[in-house]
Amino acid sequence: MKTVVALGTFDGVHRGHVRIIKDTVACAKRNKLPSIATTFNPHPQQFICPERGLKLLTTLAERKALLKAQGIDRVRVFRFTERLRRMSHEKFVKEYLVKRLGAVVALVGYDYAFGHGRQGNVAELRRLGKKYGFKVKMVRPVKEGGHIIKSQFIRDLLSRGEFNHALHLLGHSYRITGKVIRGAGRGEDIGFPTANLKVDPHKLIPHHGVYAGRWGKRKCAVNIGARPTFGVGGVAVEVQVLKFHKKLYDRILKVDLSKKIREERQFADVKRLQAQIAKDVAIAGRD
Repeated sequence: MKTVVALGTFDGVHRGHVRIIKDTVACAKRNKLPSIATTFNPHPQQFICPERGLKLLTTLAERKALLKAQGIDRVRVFRFTERLRRMSHEKFVKEYLVKRLGAVVALVGYDYAFGHGRQGNVAELRRLGKKYGFKVKMVRPVKEGGHIIKSQFIRDLLSRGEFNHALHLLGHSYRITGKVIRGAGRGEDIGFPTANLKVDPHKLIPHHGVYAGRWGKRKCAVNIGARPTFGVGGVAVEVQVLKFHKKLYDRILKVDLSKKIREERQFADVKRLQAQIAKDVAIAGRD
């Protein structure tokens, strides 16, 4: 089968990625061919440098959903293994791009690198395209405020608490997916019951704070942090679904964060915490 392929890992599916994906979909439609986006699992950096502890903007399921939402026909997930790590860039093109994907057009970002030691680049891909019979289209970067929009830049923003800036570069809400587990019940005790999420350990959790979000169509207030007023410690993701009173234990929630309301802080007593939570809930309800 002949296809049009977007090559990359696409963690976050941010605005820079979206430009590549939209161009891929448009090219496929013009040529009446299916469009494919590639990604890797695990992320190559997690495999090559596990000591770095890279956290990702998207789980694999989240990434696939975002790519499909941009109109891609299929997402092809390649398992990143030692064999793939050591594979030459030409063999990668021959085995994966040509044989497995049947690419007649490949679209890549300006800084695309591939193969053992990242020895392949856009120029090499074009050379190999002439050899194996496919065209290569390089998509220019997307810039904002003097910065090229890249996954690592967005990760850095989220980690240091610049959530709303990160969201602007992503171009969509920030999803956190997790299974509801039993907590200590403190939220219910103070009149604001929450669902505690167990999140994929490789997922990047935004900097501690309170966020507005949605679970489907339902509005939420989401607390991320160590709950300092109670002296608990450890990072928790607690979701308060507004105007919802059913138990959610063992359910998988997909919560889309849309705005940071405030930083996490410690309160002198529970009454002051309750008053602040009421304010947070009111803001989340208007979002």
